[in-house]
Amino acid sequence: MNFNELTGKVVTPSDKAYAVLRLEYNLAINKFPLAIVYCYNSVDVSNAIKWCKKNDVKIRIRAGGHNYEGYSTGTDVLVIDTTYMNKIYIDTKSNVVKIQAGARLGDIYSKLAEHGYAFNGGTCPSVGISGLVLGGGIGLSCRNFGLVTDDLLEIQVINQKGNIITANTHTNSQLFWACRGAGGGNFGVVTSYTFKLHKVKEVTLIQLRWNASSREKFFYLWQNWLKTLDRRISCFAGFGKKDIYMNGFFYGTKFEAETILKDFLLLPGLSKNSLIKYVPFIEAVQAVGSIYGPPNRFKSTGRFVYKDLSRKNIKKIIQYVDLSPGKDNCYIRLYSLGGAISQVPSNYSAYYYRNAKYIIGILSEWEKMTMKDYTRIGFQRSLNMLNL
Repeated sequence: MNFNELTGKVVTPSDKAYAVLRLEYNLAINKFPLAIVYCYNSVDVSNAIKWCKKNDVKIRIRAGGHNYEGYSTGTDVLVIDTTYMNKIYIDTKSNVVKIQAGARLGDIYSKLAEHGYAFNGGTCPSVGISGLVLGGGIGLSCRNFGLVTDDLLEIQVINQKGNIITANTHTNSQLFWACRGAGGGNFGVVTSYTFKLHKVKEVTLIQLRWNASSREKFFYLWQNWLKTLDRRISCFAGFGKKDIYMNGFFYGTKFEAETILKDFLLLPGLSKNSLIKYVPFIEAVQAVGSIYGPPNRFKSTGRFVYKDLSRKNIKKIIQYVDLSPGKDNCYIRLYSLGGAISQVPSNYSAYYYRNAKYIIGILSEWEKMTMKDYTRIGFQRSLNMLNL
């Protein structure tokens, strides 16, 4: 197939770097695209769309490669990769930021922190902004500020004809509505996002750990705790066979946080390494972000929870974890919702789950990679192979 009409950096199966660059964050995804085109600007994206239309080739769009099911790649498709469209423009007078589609969360947080701003995204530093915001976007500030998509003011999109269009509440408003929560890649290739910003200096960082003995009590307490929870706190928690964890941000003092968390602090098996600490916002983000390991092979699924699970069902979930193969390869994860998320009208955007109480995630990993393997397939080194 002739790729001459594509612009940007085109990687095909004949290139040495292809074997590594085709990989996703989930190494269980094993797809073989016809080519990967790394776009530097909107013209490159437009040319890729036109080329696909002309050659009857399906498109996949990739920013961070974190799609757990591998929807950002495929076999015999063209992958449009926006990695190098990663500029961040901050307007401190208007408290807004324009972020290009390939920017990663680690860079976004660092850049915004230089000007005293927070961002209500997730904490995994290598996640791309596009996959996060187009699906709604949750993080450890979402109960206080809302979803990432709730702060979105405008997007620029390359449509199916290869034309650049702008969408906001006044222009192409239906498209803008759909791109706030309906997922990515359905309506065009978004090349930039403009968000309103929040001035934040410090937050209370929560990092609590327990041994496995309190799993049932923890889960039951979690459900009841969320019903009347102060919107200023957001937490992600979970457990495996060996232990329980809870990470969170509280937009208030350490003393207030300890009061809100008092029942959790009384659970048996609390680790001495647990902490509740008032820190600069960027330090809190980096502390949680450092926990994420290298790419691995895994299967992850989940459900939005609207009603309480019974004690019987909680026991069954714990039993499933304990009966899973491996020493500690199966996990249940819990993500708090509610607060500011549920206070936005349901017709505000395409995000459907405003009234869910929390998310329950189910994750299984296998064939763990060593740090040596991670270095071998690491995304940064892979990109360096292109000499860009």
